[in-house]
Amino acid sequence: MNTEVLVSIIIPVYQAEDTLRECVLSCVTQKGIEDDAFEIILVDDGSKDASAKIADELSEEYGQDKIKVKHIKNRGVSGARNIGLEMATGKYVCFVDSDDTIAENCVANMYNYADEGTVLIDGCKDIDSPYVLSGYQYIEDYVLESNTHVWGKLFLRKKLRDEHIIFKEGLTIGEDLLFLLDISVSEGKQKNIKSVPVGTDDYRYTDNDNGAMKAAFKVSFLDQLTCWELAENKLKEVHEYLSIYSFVKVAVSQILTALLVIGKVSLIPESEKDNDLAREAVYASGDRIKHAMKTRGAFAALSLEHKIKVIMFRISPKLYLKMYAKYKDR
Repeated sequence: MNTEVLVSIIIPVYQAEDTLRECVLSCVTQKGIEDDAFEIILVDDGSKDASAKIADELSEEYGQDKIKVKHIKNRGVSGARNIGLEMATGKYVCFVDSDDTIAENCVANMYNYADEGTVLIDGCKDIDSPYVLSGYQYIEDYVLESNTHVWGKLFLRKKLRDEHIIFKEGLTIGEDLLFLLDISVSEGKQKNIKSVPVGTDDYRYTDNDNGAMKAAFKVSFLDQLTCWELAENKLKEVHEYLSIYSFVKVAVSQILTALLVIGKVSLIPESEKDNDLAREAVYASGDRIKHAMKTRGAFAALSLEHKIKVIMFRISPKLYLKMYAKYKDR
C-alpha cells in the first residue's frame, strides 16, 4: 500500500461553526486516492465560536495523523494558510475554504494529471483537454482573466518552499492574486503549469453574502487598491516577457476596484461616516484611477458604463458620490 503523503489539504478556519464539519467531511472522504495518501490540516485562526471545538472533535474522530489541528491567535487567512504550509508534508498542497466543500474525486481529478516537474495544477471547468502552460502564459491567460483564487488548484510544495512563496499577511483582499503571481513569475518560461478539465462541481464555492467583496465599506477595503498596485509592480519586473495587453488588464482592474471602493464610500450612512477616512479612500481611489489611465488602451478597454463613471468621477468626485448613492438607494 502506498503510504506516501501525496496531498495536504489546508483549511483556514475562522468563525466557521456552521460549515466546518460539512467542509471537512467532504475532504476526508476523497476517492481515487489512497486514504493514507492525503492529510487535512485545520488552522484555527483564533475563532471565538465553536469552530475550535469542532476541529478538535474531527481530529479525534478520524485520527490526528489524518486531521491535524493547530490553534493560533488571529492572523487572518494569509497567516493561517502560511501556518498550514509549514505543517504540510504532502508533495502537493491544496487550499479549501471552511465554508466550501469539494466533490469526492476533486483531489484525484487534479492529481492524476501530475507528472515530474508539474508545479501547479489548475482544475478548470470549461476545457475538454489539459493545457500545458509557462508561468507567463498562465499570468496572461488565467490570472489576469479573473482566475485569482487559490482554491481548486494543486501546488507543488517543494516549489513553494524553495522559492519562499507564501501568502502576504496584512491583506484582507488580494492575497490569492499575489500568491499566484509569485509562483507564476518564478516559473517564467518553464512549462510546468497544467490547466486540466474537472467536473462542474468539483469545488463547491459558497457565495457568501457577508464576504469581503459584498461587505459595507471598512478601512480594509483599501487593500484592493494595494494588491493591484503590488501586482503591477511584480509584473513590471518581468515586463519584457509579457504582452502590453497584460498591463491593460491590470490597469482596468485597478480602475474597477477603485470605482468599487468609491461606490462603497458613497453608501456609508452619514451617522456612521468617518469623514477623514472617507476622504482618504476617495483620494486614494482617484489617484489609482489617474495612474491606471496612463496605461495606453486602458480607457478604451472599459465598458461604456465604466467609461461614463470614470468621466463623471474625474469631473466632480463629490457630485459622483451623491449621484451614485441616490442611484443605489433608488
